[in-house]
Amino acid sequence: MLIQKLTFILLLLTAGLAKAQTGVTITYYTGTTQNFSVESNGKLYFENEALYLKSNSTTEATVIPISIIQKITFSNTLNVASFGDNKNNLTLYPNPASDFLKINGTENEVIAVKIYALTGQLVQEGKYLLDQEIAISALSKGIYLVQANGVTFKFVKK
Repeated sequence: MLIQKLTFILLLLTAGLAKAQTGVTITYYTGTTQNFSVESNGKLYFENEALYLKSNSTTEATVIPISIIQKITFSNTLNVASFGDNKNNLTLYPNPASDFLKINGTENEVIAVKIYALTGQLVQEGKYLLDQEIAISALSKGIYLVQANGVTFKFVKK
């Protein structure tokens, strides 16, 4: 009976390890990091100015305020993708903004810009020069994520 229980427990552990997982590392502005394993039936989403991370379909979500996150890195056995490396020191201003945004940086380059609502919906995109005005007056008030050449910024539309 004891051997059957141990065999059953080992089978459960082995089955748990066989599930596909993605590693998620959250880097905070304080410099600390926090690691998570997200199974294929888990979720990672943004809602109400926070990142919600569920390891699988049965766990409660870990809630992390967006304002304290510097970078999110995803990894699995095949690759590592980092979101947030800011090699050209891009900055977004003014923030909060009502009519326009600008992006500044150290390299003279064309910047591919995508603006997302916190629901993940792409609401605006275009290519801009450094310090060129990006019109945002048509956007509703709220919090948005701006992706510029691989760097993600949070901004408030007032």
